[in-house]
Amino acid sequence: MILSEFRNFFIIHEETFEEVGLSSNVYILKSNNGYIIFDTSGHKELLKFLIDIGINKDKIICAFLTHGHFDHSNGAISLIKNNIKCYMSYEDLYLIDFSPVLDINDGEKILEKVNLEVLKTPGHTPGSTCFYSESEALLISGDTVFSDGCFGRTDLPGGNSVAIKNSLRILSSLNIEVLFPGHGNYVTKGGSKIINYALNNAEHLI
Repeated sequence: MILSEFRNFFIIHEETFEEVGLSSNVYILKSNNGYIIFDTSGHKELLKFLIDIGINKDKIICAFLTHGHFDHSNGAISLIKNNIKCYMSYEDLYLIDFSPVLDINDGEKILEKVNLEVLKTPGHTPGSTCFYSESEALLISGDTVFSDGCFGRTDLPGGNSVAIKNSLRILSSLNIEVLFPGHGNYVTKGGSKIINYALNNAEHLI
């Protein structure tokens, strides 16, 4: 297992789940009340990996999905089977084949308690969502933007080039140092510069 730790987050890197092919990074926030998961990988038995790193399933508060693509959402199956609530934008329900998933708006109060807010960032998918902490200058970006200055592809069903450029413009207006993307490495400083670079790339390429 490839595991990192930064501040109050554990990060399970996507390479951990290579047996299932394409997967996402999994970000695990440790709060006073338990753990909140952001993206659940492409592995349908994610819970086993969480238990392996010492996370008691009874201490998992819930999970949030940045979008509905299988490489980010399949692990939610193991959580839902164990009565752990999972939240996602209902605009991406067409991308998943399991239930029940709760609408992301219903989870906002949980996020407020850990100083995170929901940012709707459509483009990669209609329901793509980022999670932002102003106090920590931290963004969990899913597949909207990556740490190498790339942005999420828009040529898949539901993708929208105009929408992702608008979403990147919104993100470029924020103070971001820490960038936690769905794939690749995360960065702990200079996030805003990376996002501006991605926006410039998008405006010239799509």
